[in-house]
Amino acid sequence: MATREGRLDPQQISTLREKFLSRPLPELPGVREIIRASWRRSLEHQVDAEEPAPMFVADRDGESLLVRSATPILDNLSGDLAVHPVAILLTDADGLVVHRSTPDLSLNSALDRILLAPGYSYAEESVGTNGIGTTLECQQPVLVSGFEHFNGRLANFECAGAPIHHPVRGHLVGVLDLTSWPGTPGPLLLTLARTTAKRIEEAMLALTGARELALFREYLASCQRGSGAILAVNEDVVMINNHARELYDVTDRAALLGHTADVAGSTKPVTVLADLPSGVVARLEYRPVYSGSALAGGVFRVKNQVAPRPTAGRIDPQLPGVAGASPVWRQACAAAEVSFLNGSWLVLTGERGTGKTALAQAVTRRHSPTGRLVLRDCEAADDHPAWADALADEVARGDSPVVLLRHADALTGEGAQRLTDLLTAWQAAPPGQAPAWVAVTLTDVARNPDLEGWLMPFFAHTVEVPPLRHRVDDLHRLVPKLLARHTNNRDLTVSDACMRQLMRLPWTGNIHQLDRMLAEVARRRRAGTIEVTDLPVECRTFTRRQLTQMETIERDAIVASLAANQGNKERAAADLGMSRATIYRKIRAFGIVPHH
Repeated sequence: MATREGRLDPQQISTLREKFLSRPLPELPGVREIIRASWRRSLEHQVDAEEPAPMFVADRDGESLLVRSATPILDNLSGDLAVHPVAILLTDADGLVVHRSTPDLSLNSALDRILLAPGYSYAEESVGTNGIGTTLECQQPVLVSGFEHFNGRLANFECAGAPIHHPVRGHLVGVLDLTSWPGTPGPLLLTLARTTAKRIEEAMLALTGARELALFREYLASCQRGSGAILAVNEDVVMINNHARELYDVTDRAALLGHTADVAGSTKPVTVLADLPSGVVARLEYRPVYSGSALAGGVFRVKNQVAPRPTAGRIDPQLPGVAGASPVWRQACAAAEVSFLNGSWLVLTGERGTGKTALAQAVTRRHSPTGRLVLRDCEAADDHPAWADALADEVARGDSPVVLLRHADALTGEGAQRLTDLLTAWQAAPPGQAPAWVAVTLTDVARNPDLEGWLMPFFAHTVEVPPLRHRVDDLHRLVPKLLARHTNNRDLTVSDACMRQLMRLPWTGNIHQLDRMLAEVARRRRAGTIEVTDLPVECRTFTRRQLTQMETIERDAIVASLAANQGNKERAAADLGMSRATIYRKIRAFGIVPHH
């Protein structure tokens, strides 16, 4: 029987939901399209239909512009709703709850039981259809009533969500959600959620305006105090004076802004040095700017430490054989090219697996495509005299090869002395008898404390190659390129959900770890689309802290048992000798991606 508004009653919705779960149908008469589409997405995400399992994130931002703007408004709303059983929830753009308040103790307890609480994410991909996650997906106000929720445990609630957009940049920053018991007039909840979200946006605009005014005044004062390049930045605004535009080209300005992002949130003055793609070493002097007691941004005075050397034309940061477009990667590529073109020997530092050797090889292929490359791994040097003699003979063959030495920090004692003698001889040799360019890679300087004394004086430039976790946007380019190595022209792609999962992972082994993982997946999946469930055990989870060895073993056992039991948590718990409550708690704690 339909309600007076023309919508199906709760029992009818419940029946249709059960029918959909048993056999997903493209059409379900009586179920709103926005709910049907969300149910389909929930199935694609393999969300549990019986027990909510939101992801927990401990390090939520309690001082964001959204939270600071919303707090007084939500406090007033709590007072207005003091005699009503309504919970007020605020989330960020990922569905992570950052605020919850309700005067109703029974409602408060009920929300605790489904983990709709600060620190938990109610994004659709982990909980299914709900007032928070579905609002984020649709970016419009959404009312979800009773069994319209994908998860059965949420059917005891009426939820109305309204999106909150940034008043300047326009992007989605969060959701204001009102949750109550079934029977609460949903349209009224939705109207109140809409108006409250609008008030929060207005408060954000006022606060943003005050911050930007304070930052603009300090920017003008800095420009008037003297000549030179001035930058003023916060999370919304970038101001650059004419002197900076004249002094630095587009590539150098992008690199400068990348460096400002590293320190712009500091509450104390900071000075940093920045290697720019043109070869300039710039000194950035940062000073924080406040609007009242709130940090409004910062002003940077930029001065050149080292003038650029002339180079042969403009550098294209897209090198052959490597992939990436993030500012930190492009900057590393450009700096390495400057070193090659200027004939300056180069040290490449960074964690293992970041692509240091690949970067040096790419620079060589671009600027010396027909030249000879001598590549040696210092970790493999057992007989140091023989190793050094063989390297000297290889270079002495003539035609000035490029010499690339991996893991130079592995050399100590006699090995270090032999390499020092070689480098000294090459620097003193006539051009035809010396390498055209020498680059070395270092991984762990700490294991060789004497490195600074015996190796670094030979090298004019040092470039740090960023770890993969600092350039996760490059996965969109890296993954297809690496997959192509292992597919032999087979049509194998990565789904959007799988790519999002890959971008969540910490990648402690960097590109080397990513490449090994993709090779393993390509061996098991010959063609089609790689989904999250195709990934190895360690890649189906996400947690922000480093797990202990015992926790890692336990996590992998849970993931394997879930896979063996088609995602059924009760059977997985029984196989592992755990209680149902324990496995749910550990799934949340380890950030295991729900799958069937």
